[in-house]
Amino acid sequence: MNSKERLYRCMAGEATDRVPVVPIFMAWAAEYAGYTYGRFQQDHIALTDSLLRVQERFAIDQLTTLSDPHRETADYGAEVFFVDDGVCRCREPLLKDYDDIRKLRRIPIEDAPRMTDRVRAVERFHAERGGDISILGWVEGPLAEYCTLRTLEAAMTDLLTEPQCFHDVCAITMDNAIAWSRAQIAAGADMIGVGDAASSLVSLDMFREHILPWHQKLYAGIHGAGAKVRLHICGNIAHLLPAIRETGADVVDIDWMVDLRRARDVLGPETTLFGHFDPAAVLKMGTPEDVARHAREDIAAGGDVRFGLMPGCEVPPGTPEANIAAFCPGEGCLIRDALAAAWHGHLAREIPFPQGKGLG
Repeated sequence: MNSKERLYRCMAGEATDRVPVVPIFMAWAAEYAGYTYGRFQQDHIALTDSLLRVQERFAIDQLTTLSDPHRETADYGAEVFFVDDGVCRCREPLLKDYDDIRKLRRIPIEDAPRMTDRVRAVERFHAERGGDISILGWVEGPLAEYCTLRTLEAAMTDLLTEPQCFHDVCAITMDNAIAWSRAQIAAGADMIGVGDAASSLVSLDMFREHILPWHQKLYAGIHGAGAKVRLHICGNIAHLLPAIRETGADVVDIDWMVDLRRARDVLGPETTLFGHFDPAAVLKMGTPEDVARHAREDIAAGGDVRFGLMPGCEVPPGTPEANIAAFCPGEGCLIRDALAAAWHGHLAREIPFPQGKGLG
């Protein structure tokens, strides 16, 4: 069973040989492969080379194209600057007031160089590993993209005082997000990640009224092109879970501060959950044994089916390699028995687990 088969059998609620392991790597992967994080964000060769090396070492079950939250923002015309060892930044917000919405337009992928670079990453992953492993494309969610165009503070104020500004912007950005998602799907992505971290800061009522409809539109466009959706809202989204169930996401990432059993109860048995231990206090600062213990607890809490193991958010730079190996199925794994436990409640039956690097 290869990684893609494993992941999709898991998502279908079918038995697999082991739990899929699906962490998000960005800055850590760049450092591991010998690139600066600045180059990783700008060059699809550096990004794909980094993730392919990580996959070979740790045998993870999905290749990701995440790098930073400003790809779309740069393609709308914002001035973005890069540093070697951090996330790129906008020098100033593109949308300083309502009249600046006129700067936004529908942008063909050929006129969007940073999003085109992401499409090239998908193409290279597909050329190297297409058919063997899931390839995750990526777009920013409605509120996340609005925040990068306006600033977080202005976005939160707008939702309270001028929500129509948010909706007018989303009418353009979500059409582009659908088009750019479809370009990635055509290049070989079988799943599109949607990052919308800022949504963890709003109330359930505000999310339902203003943000949920745009998620639903975006996901309908992605599903219509034949791909699945993985929703990533890092932070405490416990209060949003009832509305997140309405988005139509196939996979929901659950961060460490959300009770995993409650997330399962609210999102229901048909939603695949990825999660969930603390990427800082446990993964980066703990011992391999700490990581293994929390990973086992997550597997037990995630349910018999439709669960993938990962820390709640990105693997932080500076995390010891042994800590990552502790929960991943490659060399150095400390939880092989838990990963390989049979699904559907038959936890006593162990499935043979091959040794060595590059287990796919």
